[in-house]
Formats: sequence, structure tokens, C-alpha cells
Amino acid sequence: MKSQVAPHAIAGWLYVVPVVLVAGIWFIYLFVAMPENHTVWQSATGQLRHTFSDANPQAWWFAWMIALPATCTVLSAAYLFKAPRSRGGRVGLFACAVALGIATFVLNDLGLAVFVALPALWGYRAIHAT
Repeated sequence: MKSQVAPHAIAGWLYVVPVVLVAGIWFIYLFVAMPENHTVWQSATGQLRHTFSDANPQAWWFAWMIALPATCTVLSAAYLFKAPRSRGGRVGLFACAVALGIATFVLNDLGLAVFVALPALWGYRAIHAT
């Protein structure tokens, strides 16, 4: 039975899942367990100031947690709006998807990495779709 939805569309929508997951991580990080004597804005900005300060040795990880959803959003838009019209463009987009998946496996836990790598399967199928 042939699928009614094109592989590039499935890949595009699957890239929305890691964006939502990382947005949830940021929401929990910034807005849960706020000090009572601060407003929401003061607490969030103070947390971000500390997060990206030189005193935080894990600042690179938080920078990755900003770059990851940004990259997933770009890949999602590229797949949904059929940016790669040629086979070479689809192969290049697939290579970016694989590189992002590998980087996520190295830098994050397995759970998030699976959601980032899964759309690459559909990206591969999009290469061979007409």
C-alpha cells in the first residue's frame, strides 16, 4: 500500500518534534522553581545570564540547546517547502540531517537523539521519491 503523504512532508513534520521537546526543556529550566522575591522576567533573565556566563562550564551545552531547535526548524522548513528540487539538493539535505543526528547522539542523551535522527529515514526516502 502506497502512502498518501510524501516522504519529504513526513520528514518536515517530524523535525517539529525535537523543537517542541527542546522548547519544553527550556520552559522547565527557566520557569520552574522560580524564587519568590523575583518576577518571572527577572528570574528568567537572571537564569539566562548565569547560564551563558563564563562561570558556567556547561555553557556550550546550552548553546547547543539553542542551535539544535534552530537547525531542526530550518530542516523542517526545507523539507516542507520542498527546497531541494534536484536530487543533489535532496542528498545534501539528507547529509545535513545525518550530521545533525550524529551530533545529537554525541552531545545529548539517546531519547532526544532518536527524535532528531528519525526524520533522516524519511529524508532518505525523499531522495528516491519522484
